[in-house]
Amino acid sequence: MPGPLDGIRILDFTRYQQGPFATVLLSDLGADVLKIEEPKNGDLGRSLGRQSDGFCAYFEAHNRNKRSLTVDLRTDEGREIILKLVPEFDVVTDNFRPDVMRRLGLGHDDLKAVNPKIITANASGFGSEGPRVAEPSFDCIGQAMGGMMIAQGGGPEEPPIQLVAGFADQVGAMIFALGICSAVVARERQGIGQHIDCSLLGTQLAMQSFPITGFLRNREQRSSPQRLSPTFTYYPCSDGLYLVLGILDPKWWAGFCTAINRDDLAMDERFNTPKARNVNNKELVSELDATFLQKKRSDWLSILNQADIPCGPVNDYEAMSREPQVLENKYITSLEHPSLGDLDVVGTPIHLSETPAGPHTCAPELGQHTEEILLDIGYSWEDIESLKNTGVI
Repeated sequence: MPGPLDGIRILDFTRYQQGPFATVLLSDLGADVLKIEEPKNGDLGRSLGRQSDGFCAYFEAHNRNKRSLTVDLRTDEGREIILKLVPEFDVVTDNFRPDVMRRLGLGHDDLKAVNPKIITANASGFGSEGPRVAEPSFDCIGQAMGGMMIAQGGGPEEPPIQLVAGFADQVGAMIFALGICSAVVARERQGIGQHIDCSLLGTQLAMQSFPITGFLRNREQRSSPQRLSPTFTYYPCSDGLYLVLGILDPKWWAGFCTAINRDDLAMDERFNTPKARNVNNKELVSELDATFLQKKRSDWLSILNQADIPCGPVNDYEAMSREPQVLENKYITSLEHPSLGDLDVVGTPIHLSETPAGPHTCAPELGQHTEEILLDIGYSWEDIESLKNTGVI
């Protein structure tokens, strides 16, 4: 059974992470993604953290399922190759600065002339308008300018807090993929192609819509320091491992107190209402710290699960990779690499009952599919040799 995006073809000029992970998500859903790379070094993501055996986690994670075609876009012959390909594709993606494709002669209007229903999509740093539109941007800049570094607990007397590298890129990629899917649906239903802009800055704001909406109303920023809510945070156990509570609905409070043998907390005026628990946050956290330190994590999780209290283990990557919920849902799966053998990879979080989705091939070698693609669009072996000799491919 084909995937839900089977038949959708994407010509992918994106590099590094924000754009490439978006097209990975679409490829997991069945889209045919052809990655366009410059001939000498390709996507510079190929070299980020590359190991001596050739394995590059960064590139593998962001480019599985794709094919690779090398083309020098600065040459007339290179642009001609792209314009010959465009009629066969549905979507053209890039994450250059917004005007780069137009200056290369490959902007939306240029491509529309050869494919009237083409969808072009640009994952920019700052959006298509404004004074910084032509400036470069990367993940940490999106986190910083979108307010995330301060929202995580930084402030006038504290340094900003940077989240895991690539956080803004990954969020931007997910929204970018959603925009592309929306444009594909619009084309199928309304018969129109269009241009999409999706930025790192804009997606960082979208991810924080709840706290930013509150700020816009009250002009008061509330950071999210560690353990802000005593019933929605982590606790250490006697074996040095941590568990996390996720108690939002007040209905769970009394049952939680009974489960941990602390009915006194349920009757204590400092803690017997949601407001009181938040006002007396530090005192309640101290009480619960002392309680959870009395047993091992596995014992506490068993007790809390039997009482139907929302909870879970705080996992490092090793524990996460052995977590039964992760494995049984195939959130981690494996692919056969032609030179490295079996590779464990992160699978798709999207499961569909009738149209399968997920990783199916490892990331391509640089230019791996160049010759077969050029032969498919009418180039001869002599043409290909000439293009190689002149550095076009």
